Amino acid sequence: MDPIKNLVSGADPIRHHPAVPDGEEALRGMFARAEGFTDRVSPDIPTLAERRQRRARIAGLLAIAAAAVTAGVLVTVNLGPLTAAPAPATTVTPTANPTPATPKPTPTPTGSASSTGAAVVPPPARPAWTSYTDSTGQATFDIRPDWAVVESPHMIAGMPFNTLEVRNADNQTISRLDLVYDRTAGPCGAAAPFTVLDSEPVQIPQQPKDLQQRGQPRFSFTIVEGAKIYGSMALSGSLETVRTPCSYSNGIGGPEGVPPVYFGDTESLTPDGDRALEFTSVAEANAYMQSQDYADKKRMLTSLSLKASDVVTSQRFTSEAAGASFALPTGWAAKDVPAGTPDYPASAIEVSDEAGKTVATFYHGAGGGLGGSCGPEKYIATELDSAQYMPSWDAGGNVRFSYRVLDQTSVNAGFSYQVGLVDEASGQLKDSCLMYSVVNGAPRGTLSFADRAAKAAGEPVFQTLAEAKAYMGTAEYRKLKEMILSLTLSQ
Repeated sequence: MDPIKNLVSGADPIRHHPAVPDGEEALRGMFARAEGFTDRVSPDIPTLAERRQRRARIAGLLAIAAAAVTAGVLVTVNLGPLTAAPAPATTVTPTANPTPATPKPTPTPTGSASSTGAAVVPPPARPAWTSYTDSTGQATFDIRPDWAVVESPHMIAGMPFNTLEVRNADNQTISRLDLVYDRTAGPCGAAAPFTVLDSEPVQIPQQPKDLQQRGQPRFSFTIVEGAKIYGSMALSGSLETVRTPCSYSNGIGGPEGVPPVYFGDTESLTPDGDRALEFTSVAEANAYMQSQDYADKKRMLTSLSLKASDVVTSQRFTSEAAGASFALPTGWAAKDVPAGTPDYPASAIEVSDEAGKTVATFYHGAGGGLGGSCGPEKYIATELDSAQYMPSWDAGGNVRFSYRVLDQTSVNAGFSYQVGLVDEASGQLKDSCLMYSVVNGAPRGTLSFADRAAKAAGEPVFQTLAEAKAYMGTAEYRKLKEMILSLTLSQ
């Protein structure tokens, strides 16, 4: 018997007292014997007061025993750590006739980790990163699963070029990758102190002339002390070739057959902090290097690989009747279609995709305003993407490429959308029930080059804003953007 159990059992004065008879036997005797009634029971049966005293002594002894048991348990628990240690790695050695072991049941821990030593459940693993290759096949890099890439590919002198924006889950651009010609630097302003806080070489093949001019490509995190502390995370050349008294130039050369590459948050870090990171102090900039956001951006930038590609993203389409020319994406078709009247001359072009579906329409000419009516409801318009469009005939610079959505979820109608050219009037972001993608003031009057010029019944919609954002990563959207931005008109 357990020693503590013996202690408790031995402390019971009723169970082991020889003078105390069996209760049932005493009761039978009370009814069998012919004795007169008295206020005192048989001497060998304890009185009520005696029983109360015995119960008090028993309760005291049981409390002492329980304390002893508890102390023993606590001492045993405290012999080991409160947090379970990870199991050591094992090396499996194959045998000729392995005997399967019978699995032992895993005990279910009870109580808190502080008293039982139960292991803390680790947080769920983050989704795996993916490898992204741009549509021209020249650039590949790693990207987080909740980030998105929006491309603007185009052909220059028969060679593919591209501009990519890497956007976070909030649709904010956190980095750009430009495969373009060299850019010219502007005039140098006031001198400012630049400091490289982090630097790491990247293994990207370079042309000999680029190595001589720019030096070994590397990742760098650089700050400049201007009105605030501005920082830049980007790929650049050696320190001696990229820093001037007033700027720190990013960008690297590419291998043979690849144009110069700019990959980072800004092309040039200057004291005005254009598109750069902002910090209130140098200490804050140093602390940023310990953040997950910094680690993720650095991982993406340093994963870049480049190779030459002969991918043709588009061919030039020209319509003499419409006086228009634009880059027609590979696999798409375009044709002139009737438009206008003798009193209101106009021209139009219809663009279809590989499956023959109409994906965009070009219209240019005289005509009345666009009609349309809807109920009293007003919906919120949001611009998810925008790009500058600089034709020679737009002296004011008011025309832009725009991708907008109209939130109609309040009436279970999803998100309607339009992709095309807009001006200041048609591109206003205001609560309304209609959207238009038209431009006034073009050489021959009204101009529209979009997936649709006006909101219409039966138009396609997205069910959620997440779907609308995901559309920017599709080939259809990329081709639409390239085509629309490449438009030129004859005067």
